[in-house]
Amino acid sequence: MNWPEGYTCRTCGQYHAGVPFSFAADFPDPYANLSKEERDARATIGSDQCILDSQGFFLRGIIEIPILGSNQPFLWGAWASIREAVFDEISDSWEERGREARYGPYKGRLANSLSIYPETLNLKLKIVLQPVGVRPLFFLEDNEHVLAVQQRSGISQDQAVELASFLLHSEGRPYARS
Repeated sequence: MNWPEGYTCRTCGQYHAGVPFSFAADFPDPYANLSKEERDARATIGSDQCILDSQGFFLRGIIEIPILGSNQPFLWGAWASIREAVFDEISDSWEERGREARYGPYKGRLANSLSIYPETLNLKLKIVLQPVGVRPLFFLEDNEHVLAVQQRSGISQDQAVELASFLLHSEGRPYARS
């Protein structure tokens, strides 16, 4: 399926060039909710990993939502809370070629509240490592949650465009276009 070069937004009524289908939370919520001073004193964070108070361990990954009739998914960049042993094993294999075949899958919990859904914070998920340089995939395990249903069943192109339009115009959203 070819995506349109742009679309007329139902949210603002204006024409937008291109359609972004990738949004991401910059930080896990427990980190994001701290002041700058608290972050500096209590946390270590990189682009894909975070440690809070030497006891909270977080990993960045992707939730893919299939767009029906397309090979391009809608992507949610999110963070998972994981056990220290899992964090250590993933860290130790970070640059290891073939890691995706040797390690995992792992259990975790979603560490972001995606405001357009019923509460997502702490949803159980499975973490599947990908080749070096590619973020892990997150698979939600709560079969009843709307985000898990979307991940399993997909969304239409119209739903994807509506979701992108809403997210582009949402104030104070915890996720940014990625």
